[in-house]
Amino acid sequence: MIRDRGTMKWTAMMLPEHVQLIREWKQEDFAEASRELTEWELEELQQTIDCAVCQHKIITLTVWEGSRYLQWTGTIASLNQDAQELILETNTKMKHIPLAYIHAARLEDDGCD
Repeated sequence: MIRDRGTMKWTAMMLPEHVQLIREWKQEDFAEASRELTEWELEELQQTIDCAVCQHKIITLTVWEGSRYLQWTGTIASLNQDAQELILETNTKMKHIPLAYIHAARLEDDGCD
């Protein structure tokens, strides 16, 4: 079997701009695709967020950002219906999260009473 170094042997002959474009292209190629939530999932998400707002509980949100899912944990400072965003207060800062980008929510405390 031939042991080849792949594209590594060709990078010396490439311009830095080309190498950067190839890296970006590979990153886009392996990017995760966002999925649509069902009506049931949206209802459950709304109930969990409402519970966290009313009772000031700690919540973990799974958010779609920059072609991947990220998790943010904190308390919900406010809901801005006009801007369609949620303001999450984490340990270090206030995070503005568009409601359309939230894919899951989990209460860190006990459930709602």
